[in-house]
Amino acid sequence: MPDALPITLSEEEQRRLLDWWKTMELAHDLVKRLTSLVSELRLHRESSHADGMILFYRAVSEISYGYAGVRGGVRRAFTKEYSKALQLNMVMCLSFAPKFSVDAKVLLERVAKGVSGPNALRLIQMIRETLKESDEIINELKEKAHMVFGKDSFKEIQDNVIQDMTLPL
Repeated sequence: MPDALPITLSEEEQRRLLDWWKTMELAHDLVKRLTSLVSELRLHRESSHADGMILFYRAVSEISYGYAGVRGGVRRAFTKEYSKALQLNMVMCLSFAPKFSVDAKVLLERVAKGVSGPNALRLIQMIRETLKESDEIINELKEKAHMVFGKDSFKEIQDNVIQDMTLPL
């Protein structure tokens, strides 16, 4: 299977991956904070009943899965597991986070409409700010991915993922 053949990295490629890894570590802390805030909001008596809460919680979970997939891929890229298939997985996971970030922001505003308690409203504001930070890191991660794969190669892999997931007409 040609997509599973290991890829050997040059020193420069390893340096770029290490740079990407360092950004993933920053993202890891942010995602932990985001999921903690969302869990607290979901369990809070002033907001747990709000319309859209479960969908919002799910969207944030998908952001977390996207980050985790990229982080795992970058970590495994330093091993003999690094292959075209792993690259495909890394690009696919990196594509999850921005899409679900948009969903999460829309759903957060839906949840906010059903909340009136001051403690829950404070949590909502903290989540808004954290989602903005997440968007900044997502953009940085995309730049790092472009440095690792090349911008055109990244786009090509992304297009192939979309094409593979789309049903023919």
